[in-house]
Amino acid sequence: MDPTIDRQNQCYREAAASYGGDIERFAGGYELNPARRRELLQEIHVALWQSFAGFEGQCSLRTWVYRVAHNVGASHVHRSQRTVDRGALALDDASEVPDERADMGAVDRQLDLRRVLALVHRLPAVDRQVMLLYLEDLSAQAIAEVTGLSARNVATKVHRLKALLASQLQTRRPQP
Repeated sequence: MDPTIDRQNQCYREAAASYGGDIERFAGGYELNPARRRELLQEIHVALWQSFAGFEGQCSLRTWVYRVAHNVGASHVHRSQRTVDRGALALDDASEVPDERADMGAVDRQLDLRRVLALVHRLPAVDRQVMLLYLEDLSAQAIAEVTGLSARNVATKVHRLKALLASQLQTRRPQP
């Protein structure tokens, strides 16, 4: 087998093993529809494998993975804005009803997470990308490397977006 392909496969396996869950969660921030989210996840994995043909260690593996996922996610959002009716609700989404026997605290946390993701999903593309990377616990510098923004700009955006999301969550939270 070609040594370049071997290296590419090894890098991909390492990235998928280390960051597979992160990539899946990250894809959820770009796509709410479960079927399209699975397609996006596949696109990210294919792009990631392909990208390792040119990976020279210019940055950390984590930054590289998020950069590829970010680029594929941004392209997906751009395509979706032209073609998808955002108001439609898939049957899969409508059928998700919490089990009444479930721990109410867990249900509340899940609902809060869904609210946050729904709010993040409505942000403009650049703000959404910054917030999703922030939620993945990347530093302002790492987010800057992925998005091409300055670290200072990223830090300012994160601060403003956190305040916006907090205020939106407070106004949308049902009162007892």
